[in-house]
This record gives sequence, structure tokens and C-alpha cells, in this order.
Amino acid sequence: MVRLAIRDPARPQAAPQTFLIAPHGPDSGYERMEMALYRLDATSTLPQVIVSAYTGGAHCCEVSSLFGQMPDGTWKETDLGQSDGDGTPTIVDAAHDGRAEIQEVDPAFLYTFASYAGSYPPLILKRYHAGQMETVTRDPAFRPYLARQLAGAQKEWLADDRPEPNGFLAYYVATKAELGEFGQGWQYMLKHAEYRTDDMFGISACDMKPAGTEQCTPEERKSVPFPQALAYFLQKNGYITPEQASAAPMTPSADGAQDSVAGSGYRPDFSCDPPPDHNGVAVMLCHDSGAARHELLFDQVYYALRQQVGRDGWKALRQEVIADENAADQGCGLPVPGAADQDVPDGAAACYAAAMDRLTERYRQRLGGTALEEARRPLDTHIALQRRLVELGYLPAGTVADGVYGEATREAIATWQRTTHRPETDGFVSDADAQVLLPPAVMASAGPAGDTQPVASAAPAPVATTPATTAPAHRADLRLFGFGIGVILVMAVFGTCLYFLPFGIACLRDSTGKGSVFAVNFFFGWTLLGWVAALVMALSFETRADYELRRQAMIKIVAGGSAPDSHA
Repeated sequence: MVRLAIRDPARPQAAPQTFLIAPHGPDSGYERMEMALYRLDATSTLPQVIVSAYTGGAHCCEVSSLFGQMPDGTWKETDLGQSDGDGTPTIVDAAHDGRAEIQEVDPAFLYTFASYAGSYPPLILKRYHAGQMETVTRDPAFRPYLARQLAGAQKEWLADDRPEPNGFLAYYVATKAELGEFGQGWQYMLKHAEYRTDDMFGISACDMKPAGTEQCTPEERKSVPFPQALAYFLQKNGYITPEQASAAPMTPSADGAQDSVAGSGYRPDFSCDPPPDHNGVAVMLCHDSGAARHELLFDQVYYALRQQVGRDGWKALRQEVIADENAADQGCGLPVPGAADQDVPDGAAACYAAAMDRLTERYRQRLGGTALEEARRPLDTHIALQRRLVELGYLPAGTVADGVYGEATREAIATWQRTTHRPETDGFVSDADAQVLLPPAVMASAGPAGDTQPVASAAPAPVATTPATTAPAHRADLRLFGFGIGVILVMAVFGTCLYFLPFGIACLRDSTGKGSVFAVNFFFGWTLLGWVAALVMALSFETRADYELRRQAMIKIVAGGSAPDSHA
């Protein structure tokens, strides 16, 4: 048996606190054990102890426990669970703030889309305090660290000639989602993914069924295409929301995205082909997808507030926004448009993104009701809803889905709301409207979906296109005399059956006069008298069975009457 004894140097007379670590020996199941001291809890005067044991095996496993002193002076064991590989857990200072984090990897990614060697599990960062572990991976302070790790892994993958692409791309998209750049990562994945299904790795339709489903057909056991499987997998493991999963396109963009992260993803709400002259901020937004995304998030809130204040308040709101944006640009050292020097200083893009986030939150606080529901929706879903309006014909074909809900989009939303008899026709896409307008099945079956991501629009302002004046020809909106198409079909079938009821009765009775009944029913049944006459005929004519009985009886009578003459 292996025991760990910890003695507090501040209390030399006190008995050491002892913990049973694990059985030890040839038959214990552990090949070796290691111990290390780390300062993981900034509030503790003593370091923490990590004890690890390697279980053996090709790729697994290291089991570890952390021992730390509690505020009352006692020591507590915290189980760190199993980790991939061997050796003590990785300790890093990811935020460069003097505090240590325990770095783990997400084992769910191993063997899911590639072999062990081809799998890239995303990083998980945890902090320890007073016996508790807290996952801090999504803390913005760690984004630079995660981005550097991602860039290093991408460089390694590219240098190795991109082996088992789906294994790396699953990690790439998951990490981009942690960085708040899911749309950008998804587009990169679509361009480089292996779409051929692999029965060895991947996710099948059977895997995607609800828990408790016992039987699956052979077809359901086959792997589904990688994008569909990845969207399901990332949502299941908490990397993306259901809205992001449903709005994610399943096919590559057709706009020729560049073979680099910077060349795909989000674009600003103005044309970058070419960028505006003498405008360093515009050039920065055209080349920095992350900064462009933060501008689009602000646009999402601004255009909701613009709709809320109404036309009378547009001018004052625009003047307020211009003043705030100019102050943000000045605070980040960005050049004034038109000035001779248009160089953007280092770090200005990150500063601009943070400034836009502050403005976005400040303006969002002025929203309420359906305007607030629309403004806090994930950006990818916000854009996908606009694209859906184009697909349904409420916006003209070719309209760019850039996330800017200008006058044309507002009119299209209101038209859709009126046509589909929505409770509100205020031009805002409420949460309830979004579920109707963009069900998950729609995006899962969508065609080329490059427009789902923001792309450059044709002008700096919202495209002033003419709203559709005719109702889109989708089946849910077909009406005749106020009735839906389904009701009309049922009525037509019922009316036809009623009209030919006399002929039907004649057929059921196997009447000898079916032909006559049909003729009267078909040509004169539209008149009440003709229909009644056909019905009387159907009930009056002799059935074929009765006719046969009568005919046989006549034959016997005839035969019986001639018998005496034959024996004379």
C-alpha cells in the first residue's frame, strides 16, 4: 500500500495527515507513481501536492489526485480523474498573470473523427481553489493562449500535409467556438473537410437518435457527412448552442474563400472589393474577420434600436452613434478617414473589438420586447434568418445576407408576418418567429450556404432594394376562399365521393345496370334530379347474382318442360 503523509511545518508538533494513495506492487495495475509540488491556489500559504499513477497501455491512462490545505488547516484530496498519456498533469500560466492553471484535453474528440494519431483534442483549462476545480477555458483572458495553441497545431497539421483532416478540423472548429469565432472556424472546416463517409470513424444517424432507441436499420448505422456529424457533436458536448448548430451550413461556400483563416468568416457591412480609399479603419475591418464580427454584432443591436425608435428618431440616433464610434476610434489610436496617415497601430483591432462590445452592450440596454430578443440572438442565426427571407422570396433574389436589417429587410419581415398570420407584425424577428422561420430541418437540408456567413455587401449602407410585392409561392401560404390547401383537398375528395355515390352503390351491389347508372350519374348527377335518378337506378337494378339465379331457374324450367317428349 502507498500512503501520503503531509505535515504542516507551521505546526511541527501536530500529527501528519495521512492519505491512502493506491495499492502498489506487481499486481496493483500501476506501473509507476510520481509526485510534484505546485502553487495552484493563490490564497494558500503552502503549495499543493499532485500524485499521479500510470496505469499502462498504449494511450491511457494517468490517474491523478490533488492535495491542498483548506482554510481551517486540514488537507483535502481532490480527484483529478484520468488523463490521456502518462506523467503528471500539465501546469501552465495561460494568462501570464502569475496564477497557474491545470491544462487538460477533451477526450471525447479521441477516435471520434480520426485515429488516435490524427485526433486533436481541444484544451481545457481549470483553476484550483480551496478544494474546488473550476473550468475557466472560456474566460476571455485565456483567448490569446488558446489562439496561439491553435495556430501552432494548425502549422503542424499543414506541415504534415494535412493528414486525417477531420480529426484536426473538429478541434479547430471547437477552439474557434471557444474564442467566439464559430462562424469563421466553420467556414474554414467546410473548405478543408473530408466529405467521404468513413465507417471506422465518424458519427452515424443511429448515434444521433435520442437515448433509449434500441434498434437501428443498417442504413442508419452508416456515418453521416462530417459537417452534419460535427454540428451534432459540438452541440452535444457544449461547444455551440442549438441555434448555432441549426444555422450552420452543410456545404462549402461558393464565393471562393481564401485558404486562410483571415480570408474566411465575417466581412464588414460595406464592400471590400476594393476597400474604401483613405480609410485605415475600413481596411482593417476588411482584413480582420474578428474585428468585422464585433462591428456586425453592434450593427445587429443598432438596427434593432433604429426600428424601435421609429423613423422620427433615426437622425438623432445616427448622430449619437457616429459620435460614439469616432470616440472609440480615437481611443484606440485609429486614423481619421481621409487623413494622410492611414496606418493602423499594433493592437488597434483588439482595442476596436473591445470598444464595439462596450457600445453594443450599452445600446442593447435600451431595447425591450421583441427588439431585445432579436438583438441578443447569435450572429450566425441572425444572418441565417435574413438569408431565409431571400430563399422564401420575401427579399429579392441576390440580396446579400450580411446581418444588416435595413428598411428592405424590415419590410420583408413584416410582409412575412402578415402573410403567415403571426401575432406581431412589427418587423422584428421574435424568438417565436425565428423558430417558425428557421426550423432546424431547413438549414440541415439547405444548399450551398456561403451566404450564411457575412460577406461584403454592395454599398456601405443597407442595400435599398425594393421589397417583394408578391407573396412567395411556398405551400404553407396557399389560400382559396380563406381555406388552406389541405382543407381544399379534403373537401374536393369528399365532394367527388358524394357525387359518384350512386355509381359506387351500383358497383358494390354488382348491379347489371352499372353502365347505365354511371352514364346518368356522370352526365346528369350535377342536377339534383339526375343524381336522385341515378341513385334509384343503382338500388333498383337486379344484381348479377340474382340475375344468374333467375337465369339458371329458367334453364331448368325449359329443360323440365321438354323431358316427356324425349321419352315418348
